[in-house]
Amino acid sequence: MAVMHGLITTLVKCSGRVLSVLAVSALCTTAFAAGPKMGAHRMVKTNKQKTHMVKTHEVKMTADSEVLSEEEIFNRILQQKNISADGKVLTDSRDGKKYGIEIRGDKAWMKKNLAFSISNPNQCLMESEEYCQKYGRFYSHNEAKQACPAGWHLPDDGEWRDFQKDQSKVDWKNLGQGGCKEWGGYCESNTSGHYWSATSVEKGTGRSWEFRSVAKNINRTDETRTKGLYVRCVADLR
Repeated sequence: MAVMHGLITTLVKCSGRVLSVLAVSALCTTAFAAGPKMGAHRMVKTNKQKTHMVKTHEVKMTADSEVLSEEEIFNRILQQKNISADGKVLTDSRDGKKYGIEIRGDKAWMKKNLAFSISNPNQCLMESEEYCQKYGRFYSHNEAKQACPAGWHLPDDGEWRDFQKDQSKVDWKNLGQGGCKEWGGYCESNTSGHYWSATSVEKGTGRSWEFRSVAKNINRTDETRTKGLYVRCVADLR
């Protein structure tokens, strides 16, 4: 910008008059057009085998730089999310537990409920570790928002809406079991499963999704944040 300002000043002095706003605008437009385009991104692999998502005007291309293919970029993303190379298994690096996943568009979804322990045994149905292994753990809404592994997150209301939009793809038996925990009791565990979203609409509540395996219907409700519901984590792959 300093160089361009000096150039404009010199031209003004040489002409003996002030350039019109239109002329200065045209000069600036030409100068920027000649320079690098702002905002475009490119994934590059440097000679140190490090991958960076950077703006093109910040990249100094060298003879040994290599542009990554879409497949290489995708494989790097899988590694970052601790997903197996075949895209089918997530390994939680915190406790070594493994979860089957499915890829839907540009997102990866856990196919089983999260079972990472962040509080106490009361997270299990009937306070039994056996049920934690079978169904996963219950979380309050605040716990649920912090429970997913690095690179993964609690789906918001919009992500759940997209997930269940095509109900022919809903795994009713898997999603519709485990119940929930409320006020010292439990919801029906054989035919319903209750899941938190990251969305809050009313004060003191969190948006939840209930899947009923026998009736094959889905209820979207606002639940007290202290209620114990399950967590399905999701990761962005774009």
